[in-house]
Amino acid sequence: MNDSGNATVVFTLRPDCSVASSRSVGVTGRDVEDLARGADGTLWLADLGDNDRERTTIALIRVPTSGRGQVVRLTYPDGPHDAEALLLPADGRPVVVTKEGGGFGRIYTTDAPVTDADEGPVPLRAEGEVRLPSSTTEGGPASFLGRGLITGGALSADGRSAALRTYTDAWLFPVGGPTADDVVAGLRATPTQVPLPGEPQGEAIAFTLDGALLSAGESPSGGPRARLHEVEVPRTAPSPAPVAVPTPAGTSATAGTTDDADGDAAAGIAAGGLAVVALVVGVWWFGRRRS
Repeated sequence: MNDSGNATVVFTLRPDCSVASSRSVGVTGRDVEDLARGADGTLWLADLGDNDRERTTIALIRVPTSGRGQVVRLTYPDGPHDAEALLLPADGRPVVVTKEGGGFGRIYTTDAPVTDADEGPVPLRAEGEVRLPSSTTEGGPASFLGRGLITGGALSADGRSAALRTYTDAWLFPVGGPTADDVVAGLRATPTQVPLPGEPQGEAIAFTLDGALLSAGESPSGGPRARLHEVEVPRTAPSPAPVAVPTPAGTSATAGTTDDADGDAAAGIAAGGLAVVALVVGVWWFGRRRS
């Protein structure tokens, strides 16, 4: 789906990455940067982007299987942050990881599950930080800096593995249980590095149901369309178990944003001028944005 400056529309993609359908969310996100799938199959758009660090609140947009999206606003305990990664474990408590640079991100979660009934803003609680090891992987914009910028996140379908990505690598963390506290604890462990294919501006990361990773990056304006890559996870990494996830009618799996709704089977996924996040459950959902 598209991010800031565009209508908030979710696109469903076929296995060949052509667009099968589109759906207006009914509310306009300010800077949607990620998308997660709740345990009940609903989608949560992560309106977390704040490049200028000036927002008094951020938001999650709940996308039910039918009807208008509902906005849940959240607030940091220590002032504005720019963030592009949302992890949503089975207990419904979102885990937000900020984009600080240098392989460093701050971790926040809530005390209780978020619902569309929350009047908000819901306070986030600081849960420390994540530190990524150094990397020499090439690729992405200004790779020296991009290696340390957290641009996306995903949980495996079984909840046993969390991924954070930079412009060049995915980093996989073991998760010992179904709660936000388990995810936070996992992010304090030493991660396994998975170098990603060179992407113009890689901001998409997601797990397939059999435990592989999907990654993609946006295309420069007027440039070639971005490709969606499937990347094998090393055997030494946290190993998600294959899972059959029931998908309610009209929904798929986690996704994010794309700036081009045409699709392109030969080139993978159309990324346009903004970034992307994707996951597979029968059909492909895609997206995330440039920051």
